[in-house]
Amino acid sequence: MGIEICELRRKDEKLWDEFVFSSANSTFYHQIRWKYVIENAYKHRSYYMIAKEDGEIRGILPLFFIRNKAVSIPFAPYGGVCADDEIVKKKLIEEAISIVRERGMSYIELRNQEEESNSDFRTDYTYVTFIIPLHSDLDILWRKTAKGARRAVKKALRENVKISMGHEYLDDFYTIYAERNKELGTPVHSYLFFKHILSVFQDQANIQVAEKEGKIIGAKFLLFFKDRIISGWAASDRRYRAISPNSLLTWEILRYGCEKGYAFFDFGRSEKDSGTFRFKRAWGGAIIKQLYYQFYMHKTRNLPVLRRNSLKRKIFSNFWRKLPLPMTKVIGPHIRRNLP
Repeated sequence: MGIEICELRRKDEKLWDEFVFSSANSTFYHQIRWKYVIENAYKHRSYYMIAKEDGEIRGILPLFFIRNKAVSIPFAPYGGVCADDEIVKKKLIEEAISIVRERGMSYIELRNQEEESNSDFRTDYTYVTFIIPLHSDLDILWRKTAKGARRAVKKALRENVKISMGHEYLDDFYTIYAERNKELGTPVHSYLFFKHILSVFQDQANIQVAEKEGKIIGAKFLLFFKDRIISGWAASDRRYRAISPNSLLTWEILRYGCEKGYAFFDFGRSEKDSGTFRFKRAWGGAIIKQLYYQFYMHKTRNLPVLRRNSLKRKIFSNFWRKLPLPMTKVIGPHIRRNLP
């Protein structure tokens, strides 16, 4: 019996997640619960594909339809096809291309961690992530961290910045996150998006905060998957930049990961040579991992604009910074839902 490609049915959702947790190529965002987060928060339609052979799942490809494009996986740094071997992977990609053609969509975007050698795809190399190997010996991690980052941690400690973690900090996180995104000129996700993540992934998501004299001045929204901790979103109050809350948040989550036996910390997506890129590479011998955003273009020739320094992005950002904060919280999610 050959490989059969079909759309995921509800009765196979348990098998889907069993495959995700058994595969070496899967990510947090391949889990079926990520599908529910996006559907509930933003109402986008999904098409989750599975490849079966002799009744066993051999590969998966989650797709979301956002306006006239298909994305795997939206609102995530990586996703794409996850399969046992190259033959299964090829068949899933071919089926995805067929769907885009049949539906007359502009393009399909696969956010791959490994580059697919398919001449039909165009690749954008804008984004990377940083992977920090964790150690049972915390001193090793400290010595591998740049001197400037270590000084920043010590300064935050001298300033009596305190670190806590818990779901109850959602409001605090969202306040700082919204303020920081306004400063950056970037539309925010909806509050419900983050609330759904905490609700659906109760055991795999948490919020870490930095506090100074009773005021929350920095926060990280963390995800936990297999042997790694992922920094999904992070923000700090720029008025407290001089006392480095983000540095202490980073060091404390690295310490937490070491103590709890995690193998890796994934620092999250960054543009090359950006401010966040330079901040992240200072920690714990961080390994730069290229992300491959690969596009099959059907009804358009133009790749989406990903870089912040593009003229189009700069014009929008300058406009967005001038809006009142309450307005950005209302309007932002309506724009963000279509910017996967």
